[in-house]
Amino acid sequence: MAFIPFKKSHKCVVTDDLFLEVTWEAGKSPDDDSELLGIIEGLDQQYLDSFQHSIEESLPYVTFHQAELLFQALQEVYGYVELNKVAICHLEGKEAVSEGEVFASPFIIDQGYQNLLLPLIQSIMTGQDFQSYTYQEKREYFVNQIYPVYKNSLGIQESALPLFPEEGEQVSSVLPQQKQVSNFAAGVTPPAEQKALKEHSLKKVYLLIVLLAVLAVGGVILSVISYMQLAKQNEQVTYLYQELKSVQNLSNEEHQIDVFSRSFLPNYYSGKKENLADFLSDGDAKYTVPKEETLQSVILEKLIYEPKTKEYTVTYVLSVKEGDKTSGVRLTFTVKGHESSKYGYVVTTEPKETNYIN
Repeated sequence: MAFIPFKKSHKCVVTDDLFLEVTWEAGKSPDDDSELLGIIEGLDQQYLDSFQHSIEESLPYVTFHQAELLFQALQEVYGYVELNKVAICHLEGKEAVSEGEVFASPFIIDQGYQNLLLPLIQSIMTGQDFQSYTYQEKREYFVNQIYPVYKNSLGIQESALPLFPEEGEQVSSVLPQQKQVSNFAAGVTPPAEQKALKEHSLKKVYLLIVLLAVLAVGGVILSVISYMQLAKQNEQVTYLYQELKSVQNLSNEEHQIDVFSRSFLPNYYSGKKENLADFLSDGDAKYTVPKEETLQSVILEKLIYEPKTKEYTVTYVLSVKEGDKTSGVRLTFTVKGHESSKYGYVVTTEPKETNYIN
């Protein structure tokens, strides 16, 4: 068919064989009406998985499915809506062309609205722009071209399509009695759900805000935990470092301290106080009273380094003889480095002697 009086073309993202172009009344488009835009955005969000392109992105072009969803939503929210024009379009290359296609102007959506096919049938049967076409041309146009695309777009059975009126039948009296496309078949949201559409969108926004808040709090908690773990690891590293330094220090000094201590021991058991002068510090060790015994053997049992005081605690197992009696003793004392002393070390505590039992 070729309906010359109406011709308009635009680029569009819809790829169906046939689809619709919606022309709004002046000042009543989604760009002008935030409530209308909210309805469209709500539908796009609700049917995100079933739309190849969103209604907002596609407008002024929409698929039959998108159009039915939108028109049913407008009917539910407003009760009465008058669109400037709704026209069938097809693609020529990437251009949307309405030439040769049926349109309804104005397109009324009121409480009696059933589906978008009925106003278009009404227009083609009674409109002045289509008087030059025969009944058979009009019928074949709908039955062979529009109906198949409409049926596929909505995913409905052929039995759900409205009957095209018989020739000579009064359209005004017949069309309301034709078999209707049910809201369920068209995939349109039930009225109660449409009323809750805005509230549903707001709930999603609130949930998103709550989720972001939870994530933010969770991030702070994770940061605190990470900081505490890092601090603990730093403490462990510091401790291990100090231990390593102690081991290294002990390893470096062990031989010198043993040599110094072995020099000190014969003088300690000499019984002569003056022999200890070069070995004792100015602290408690200066009160050390030497013993008068014969030192027979010396074995180093253990050597411990204290990093805080930088002192070495040495323990020797000794064999000493007093008169004719020989006994084993354990002798413990503390040594510290002292650069100005004769031997480079001094004894800082009085030696403590205990019996040694194997």
